[in-house]
Amino acid sequence: MQTNIYKLTYLFCTLICGLTATAQQTHQKIVIKTNTLDSIIKQADSLSKNKAYIQAELAYTKAYELAKKTNSIDHVHSIGFKTVEFYEQYAVKDYITAIWVLNDLIMYSSKTGDDKEVFKALLELGYIYSRLGKYVKALTYYNKVLEYLEYCDYPDLYRMAYNHRGQLFGTIGDTERAKKDSKKSLIYIPKDDTTKIRIAYLNISAAFSDSEPDSIQHYSKITTQYCHKKPINRICIMAYNNIAWSYYLKKKNKEALEIIHNNINLDSISYYQRDDDLYPTLMHTLGSIQYGLKQYNKALDYFLTAHRYFVDKKDVSSLILTKEDLSKTYEKLGKLEQSLKILREIKPLQLEQLKIKVNKELAKNIVRSKEVIISNLEQTNLKIKKKVSDIRFFSYLSGSLLFVILIILLCRNYKNKLKYYEVNQKLMLLRLTSLRSSMNPHFLFNTFSTLQNFILKNESKKANEYMTDLSSLIRDVLNGSDSVCIDFNDELDIIKSYVKLQRGRFEEKFDVVYDIDQQIIEDNPKIPAMIIQPFIENAIIHGFSKLSEKGKLKIKVVKNKKTILCRIIDNGVGRKATTSHSKQNKSLTHLSMATKNTNERLEILSKILKSHPSIHIKDLFCKHKRPKGTEVIINLPTIKDIYNDGTNPEMFHNR
Repeated sequence: MQTNIYKLTYLFCTLICGLTATAQQTHQKIVIKTNTLDSIIKQADSLSKNKAYIQAELAYTKAYELAKKTNSIDHVHSIGFKTVEFYEQYAVKDYITAIWVLNDLIMYSSKTGDDKEVFKALLELGYIYSRLGKYVKALTYYNKVLEYLEYCDYPDLYRMAYNHRGQLFGTIGDTERAKKDSKKSLIYIPKDDTTKIRIAYLNISAAFSDSEPDSIQHYSKITTQYCHKKPINRICIMAYNNIAWSYYLKKKNKEALEIIHNNINLDSISYYQRDDDLYPTLMHTLGSIQYGLKQYNKALDYFLTAHRYFVDKKDVSSLILTKEDLSKTYEKLGKLEQSLKILREIKPLQLEQLKIKVNKELAKNIVRSKEVIISNLEQTNLKIKKKVSDIRFFSYLSGSLLFVILIILLCRNYKNKLKYYEVNQKLMLLRLTSLRSSMNPHFLFNTFSTLQNFILKNESKKANEYMTDLSSLIRDVLNGSDSVCIDFNDELDIIKSYVKLQRGRFEEKFDVVYDIDQQIIEDNPKIPAMIIQPFIENAIIHGFSKLSEKGKLKIKVVKNKKTILCRIIDNGVGRKATTSHSKQNKSLTHLSMATKNTNERLEILSKILKSHPSIHIKDLFCKHKRPKGTEVIINLPTIKDIYNDGTNPEMFHNR
């Protein structure tokens, strides 16, 4: 009996020792795999840093597949997100592969029951779609995460979700929602986490438009309260850049330059930072400040640097803005040929920019439409709950009514979208037509002929002045042709440049008198663009072409309550004589088409503005009923709500 007990004890000990040895061997294999995994990740990081992107991609892929085989959940998540970060970076930008890895992470995390990692991957997917310009899809992911988080206790994910969604609202120009979400993200940040607090306040400052420089400055200064360490980090550099920009907006260029010189060491910005939005935006800010200080050569150097980086990044909005600034700077330096060359490069980019604007507007409209539907549903549900306790029949009736209301709202929303696209497309076509009418070949041919005449007569001073006026007119017309509205003072500059060129062309055979209300110049309101010029062109070409005496043109602009009244008076031959002459003259036929195009633009503007623009043409006669000219009365509304072309989707202030 005792022998049997000893045998059983021996067998049990042998079994335990065997199992322990097997467990040790298995653990040793996992350790070996983990060590191999860490070495592969270090190698991938090193290759990426040294720009060996093809080898780095292979290393990251190998590490991710190996991590899934080890069944180490933490390694799968950390390496998966590191791989996504690699594909998102500027030098690679393979968003398709990044999306594939994230979807694979979501499937893996769902199987292992790790909801937190699923939400992180969904937020990252939203960020990528936002970068791709698919704002509606990005918003869907952010809303989905916030909906799921209501049943979880993940404050850090709440912060990330509100932070990302706030940045998206800022990108599409919905500043109120952007500020609201950025402030909500602050609630979920621990008081000792200064890095995340800085990011939140920087996002709030970026949500304000250029018309609110004091707010930009206020929240950016709060960010810099946490920037005591030297050298300062990337977030602090962005905050000081925004403070400098706010001073520039307030025309305090010296203070703006001091902010940058006292707080930012440009030579210390690392290559990684130069690879994203920080460095080119900072260069553009410095260029704008130097331009404001009339240091045009310095401004040119900064704008050229910013331009080079924005070209590499393919940032259309920032590129257009920088090209416009370069054109202005070249003009100030007297380099008119370079100025015109840059302006010609802008036009092809503006169609691409228009597509981006349409996508942003569509996202904003969908958000508003959804909120309206949700609000109506909530109100109807409250009414139904009150009526359920009284009569059950009315609850079913209310449900039916709710369904009908929902269908009506959806139909109305669909019609509004169609109307939006229709009006937008018409405006695009009419803008191009307006540009063609203002810069028609006949006008340009005559203008260049006049310029050639000055050159042949060796009147270099007149030729130079004439060329400067022409380049200024072309630049202003090109800039204004993309907008529905324009500042009054900019429109006045275009008119004066145009009239001056025509006087040079006609050898000053007519005089012009400007009678402009000083209050309008000071207020500088927004008015519909390219409306006044075609009628001035009519007065000069129609009225003065067959006039025996010297022509007189009077342009009078006065304020009329909430509108602007413009009178164009000439002592020309009158409309009757012009009509018979225009049948044989192609240039006059062009002017009639320009007037027709202007009327079509006014008709569309009447549909989207509260006050309607109007035009009245009046024939003037002497005592003996002889024609003595024409008077055109244009009543233009002032426009308050203008779109702001913000471009920075991240933490920079839109400008």
